[in-house]
Formats: sequence, structure tokens, C-alpha cells
Amino acid sequence: MTALPEGWGLVLDPSVQTFRSGTVLAGGRPGRLITLTTAGARALAGLLAGAGAAPEDAGEARALAGRLVAAGMAHPRPPAEPRPRPAVTVVVPAHGRPDALDRCLASLGSMASVVVVDDASPDPGAVARVCRAHGAALVRRDVNGGPGAARDAGAAAATTDLVAFVDSDVTVRPGWLDGLIWCFADPAVAAVAPRVRPVGCGQPGASVLARFLEARSPLDMGPDEGPVRPDGAVRYVPSAALVVRRSDLEAAGGFDDRLRVGEDVDLLWRLAAAGRQIRYVPAVVVAHAEPARWGAALARRYRYGTSAGPLAVRHPGRLAPVELAPLPAAAAVALLAGR
Repeated sequence: MTALPEGWGLVLDPSVQTFRSGTVLAGGRPGRLITLTTAGARALAGLLAGAGAAPEDAGEARALAGRLVAAGMAHPRPPAEPRPRPAVTVVVPAHGRPDALDRCLASLGSMASVVVVDDASPDPGAVARVCRAHGAALVRRDVNGGPGAARDAGAAAATTDLVAFVDSDVTVRPGWLDGLIWCFADPAVAAVAPRVRPVGCGQPGASVLARFLEARSPLDMGPDEGPVRPDGAVRYVPSAALVVRRSDLEAAGGFDDRLRVGEDVDLLWRLAAAGRQIRYVPAVVVAHAEPARWGAALARRYRYGTSAGPLAVRHPGRLAPVELAPLPAAAAVALLAGR
């Protein structure tokens, strides 16, 4: 657990309530109760107000803020003064889909060095042409190893401290990296993820499937920020867009290439078990191309579901029990009954 870096701001999580003149804090998920000294409450109030703590309280205030952030009871805010931007290598795993890759690389632009890993595409020439058009480096794998193996190959080609993984069917917005990499000024942070939303969210006249995926995409972790851990409000984030500290990735042994799905969840849970922090920053949004047909959408959900068994073996007791909300459960029962 590390102290909040100097100059950073702080906000309490909406779930947190304060009592006894700010000396008792309750909230977070899982719920916690923290008692503070009068000096600690005063120092925290200064941080929350943006005024900072008095010099004699500054160290205690930042240490307390670090505890609250790690517990999911508070969230950091970037410093008001801009700081030097660390170098980042963007790794894009690709297997076919040159048109999607073209859109992805066009959105990335020249904000960082880009390495595309062609994971034994059926038409490697098409992938190579797209890479040349956008000035991206290309790593070619002769045997398809899946997304985890492709990401590891791209990370091995990187020389920067930070590596950003972006799937080829994802497009990003200008400034997306800047909205994430400031978090790495905290040495406890190993990975940071944005919110992943379907392409074209909110467009009028969208199909029933598009509206369903907008509300229930398996890649969208929702609007609430916080730490990522198996027992938290945000249990995992997808590697469709994920920035990782390369030293943490190497220390964890990279992605498990035996997993074709769930390899990102496995990596993040291993990082969390090692005491490292993963942050979810939904203020930064990237767009993911969703299936256009119900069959493809349901097949994808089934494929994601097959990761539960291997993850349960690797992380005993970490998978959450099934959660049934009344209306979706009733709809599923009616569908299965043919009604």
C-alpha cells in the first residue's frame, strides 16, 4: 500500500458516508469502517476540498488517502500541473480482419509506437499492407497461439515501461492514453483500463440487438470507477483496452497462453493476488465493434462462459456465485420455454 502521490486530488466514493465530524468513514465494497483521529479527519478534509493538508499533516494525509484508494473508498484525481508523459508502446493482436485493423490503427494515430502482432492470419499480406499504411511495426507468428500469446509477443518487442494492449476491433479517441497513464505515477499501480462501449452507442434507430448490447455488453464494466479485484465492485476488466506496467507483466509471467478466453481475468487476478493495484477509469471510453447478429452475440457469451472452469481451478474461491436479477431471469426462463 502506497501513499497518494504529492499533488494528486481525491474524491470519496459515493457509497462512503462520514460520521462524528468526519472521524468515522463507512462504505466501499466490500464494506469497511475506518476511524480517524481528529488530525486525520482534518487532513482528509483538506485533500477532499482540494486545498491540500497543512505541512505537518501532509504525510499522514497522503498515507490515509492511499489506504482509502486501495480500499475502494476513495478515488484519485490527476494533479493540476501537467507532468512528463511516460513513453508507451501500443500492442495490437490481430488475426485476420484487416478492415477492422485499419480502423483501429487510424484511430491510434501517432500518439505512441504501435506493434501489430499477426497471430497467423489466413491472409498475412493484407495485415502487412495495413501496417505499412499506418507505419506500425509488425511481428508475425507462424502458429496461431491466441490473444494471450500474441500480446506477450508484442510486449516482448516493446522497450517502454508501459504497454497498452488494444484489440484490432477497438477504436480509441484522442487523449485516451493521457486519461489513463497518469495513474502510473503511483508505484503500486500495475494496470489501468478504460470503459469499453459498443460502437455507435446512443444512435437513433438502433436494432434490438444493438440496444441490448449497449445495455449489457460483457466488455462494459459500467460507469463507476474503482479498484479491480475479485471481491470488489469491479471484479475484472477486459484486455480489449488495457495499459500495463511492463515490469509487472514480466513478473507475473505474462498471459497464460493455455487460455483462449479469460486470459485477461487470470492475469489481473494474479496481479491482485501479488498485492498490485489495477484501476478502472470509466471517464475514458473506447469503442468496440459488437456482433451484428444474435447468433454471433450469443456464441460470444457462451465462449466467454467457458473460461469459468479454468479460472476456478487457477483461482479457487474467486469466482462470484451466479447473480439473478428478477426481470432478466424471468425473460430468460420465458425464452427457454418458447414464450
